[in-house]
Amino acid sequence: MAGEIYMKRTKLSAALIAAITAVTPLSFSDPIVCAPSAVSAEDAGTVTASPDWIPTDFDSAVSFRNTYGATHIDNGLICVVSALKSDPVPKGEPQGMQRYEVHATDKSVKMLRHTSFGSEISSYYYDVAVFEPQQAGVFDIALIDTWAKDTDPDLQYGHAVARYSFSAAEDTGITETDIFSWLPDGKTEFSDYLRDYGEVSVKDNYVVFCTMRIDQFGDQWEADSSNKYEKIQYLRSSDCTMQACDMYDDGSVDVIYVYQAVKDGYEKISWVRTSGQRPDPEEPKRTTLTADCVILDDVQTVLLDGQTRVTVKDSETGELIPDDILAAEPFRFHADIVYQPDLYSSLNGGAANYTVTKNRSVLKEVSLSPGLSSLAQAYKKADHFEITAKEQPEIRYYDNGAMDLTFGPAMQVRGDVNGDGAFDALDAGLLQKWLSAVPDTQLANREAADFRNDSKLNAVDLSLMKQALLTKPASVCVEPDESYTFANSFTVKEDGLKLYLGPNESYESVASIPAGTQLYELGTQKDNPYWLFTKYDGKSGWIRVVREDNQTMTVVFQTGFGKPVIYLYPEQETDVHVELELTGSELSTTYPKYNGGWDVTAYPDGTLVNKADGTHHRYLFWDSVNSRTRFDYSKGFCVPGSDTEHFLKEKLTYMGLNEAEMNEFIVYWLPKLEHHAYNLIAFQSDAYTNAAKLTVTPAPDSECRIFMAYVPLESPVEIEPQQLESFERKGFAVVEWGGAEILS
Repeated sequence: MAGEIYMKRTKLSAALIAAITAVTPLSFSDPIVCAPSAVSAEDAGTVTASPDWIPTDFDSAVSFRNTYGATHIDNGLICVVSALKSDPVPKGEPQGMQRYEVHATDKSVKMLRHTSFGSEISSYYYDVAVFEPQQAGVFDIALIDTWAKDTDPDLQYGHAVARYSFSAAEDTGITETDIFSWLPDGKTEFSDYLRDYGEVSVKDNYVVFCTMRIDQFGDQWEADSSNKYEKIQYLRSSDCTMQACDMYDDGSVDVIYVYQAVKDGYEKISWVRTSGQRPDPEEPKRTTLTADCVILDDVQTVLLDGQTRVTVKDSETGELIPDDILAAEPFRFHADIVYQPDLYSSLNGGAANYTVTKNRSVLKEVSLSPGLSSLAQAYKKADHFEITAKEQPEIRYYDNGAMDLTFGPAMQVRGDVNGDGAFDALDAGLLQKWLSAVPDTQLANREAADFRNDSKLNAVDLSLMKQALLTKPASVCVEPDESYTFANSFTVKEDGLKLYLGPNESYESVASIPAGTQLYELGTQKDNPYWLFTKYDGKSGWIRVVREDNQTMTVVFQTGFGKPVIYLYPEQETDVHVELELTGSELSTTYPKYNGGWDVTAYPDGTLVNKADGTHHRYLFWDSVNSRTRFDYSKGFCVPGSDTEHFLKEKLTYMGLNEAEMNEFIVYWLPKLEHHAYNLIAFQSDAYTNAAKLTVTPAPDSECRIFMAYVPLESPVEIEPQQLESFERKGFAVVEWGGAEILS
């Protein structure tokens, strides 16, 4: 039917008759195309090899909503789960007919499943639709109310109560492109967002409030009626309350409220929770969440109280440095703050290093000292505020307590009053002469001497300048030659292990690390095996991993070589001696017992007889602990846990294992890999063989050493596929396999 959309209605069970969605209606004008392969609730059947994250019953639909919200993308599929409330059918509507349809706006998007799940003990049912894009393109998926009686011409194709936008690439990669795809709409997403950003936060030019209430305590959240908002307007809410499998739920009600900036300037917004039934008398019955905002850049940016935005410009052109360059070569600066709370005491507000990898990024609040919870507040209160960087920044402080730092051209060195490009004792001497009115004394950079930031020069500025000179210059942390995305974890053995700004004790110590602390190796220097780069308590730096004797370890690495086994296949009965030299770990367990090597009689079928005790073996077993080996992850494979068995069979066969060897490999490693969402797998070559040197006498004619290093992942990553080498058995053959898990 030209100009119309065909709405197919399907019989449902009595428990699911008619529904009213809890989602706020959204209108749209694009035509909604019913995909030709759409499958109804009765016709859908079972999708072959359906991923386990796609709901198959009421309980799993509830779990989906709590984990992902309304939509989730994985395995090249899109699943949309709508929570709908069962209500009586209005007069005039056919009894026993489905009210809601789900369709894509592009014919190439194939619907694989559309079904609903209800429960007799719940007032809600869940509509589940699964789509698979067949080609690259952009499209929407809409939940349509077929009973809506809208007369608006924009709604001639149906009333969309929810609509989600997506983009599919040529490689079937799918991205949700809705401008609010970042906004949580499920319990897990809400908890993660609250943990990462707090109860009040900003996303671009949106202000976000995360609220939680307990109905049985009489909680109620309301916007502060005393505020008349002119520069920020309420936009929408998102209910992230945990879905329950029945109609009884005494948990928290989690709702997010979103405001959008509409005019530059200052605005303060508050939400207030009141309750008269709190069981704990110490817990406040009234809680206020406030967003004290400054709106900038033609309503494109919102900064909250205490936030600092950092802008980095090219020192010659004045243009913003592109984000890809900052990501590859981060910009770093150091802030040193001292303030005097009264006439008789002063507090060091903190010396903090900052790294900027994206232009105009906003620094999170840091704990500097009592009374100074952010860099911006420190600047406002400090008697001495100094930044060490390539160039001194231009500082702009806003009335709400936010701050802009702009690093760029023509920025003078703080304290460089003589204009020679450096801050040293010559500058202090020149300022002292100028303050003493010595004839012919001139300051090349008068502003550089204003340490109090009050546009005046006096003895206080000179005192602060001398104090800055006496203080050991703040060093920028030395960057590693090699950085590791997937890092080895380790535990500190030595109590009070020092964290330095560089790989040498001559650098400044910035932290003392207690024994038992677990950290990650984030980088190293070439030809320096005694130091590693890490992060502790928000500070980046270097620790010495061995004492001055270059033998005693100060840390213990969690990674070890897991079950390498060695098979020997001579062409005839042969006495064989096998030695193992470990350069990056310690031998742990061996079987048969390793005593300076293994001495065995080997037979063509692989049978081994240990000469020490006459026992028979299929292979020689060993493992190690405290591995310092840095594995190579430049190439590899990102494998879903559910695909592990197929992947291992294919790759191990190609690399040369026979069926018995491959089965023994899979039996050991499959249980460790398949229960992860994904695993990044890289088969090692020199990184392993240099760390575990194997000497076999007599020398074999062919040797195959397979070592699999893997990193468990929650989500997939892109990596260049690894080109593997095949193995041809010739003459006396030696085969080995093993692996290691990296808990990054």
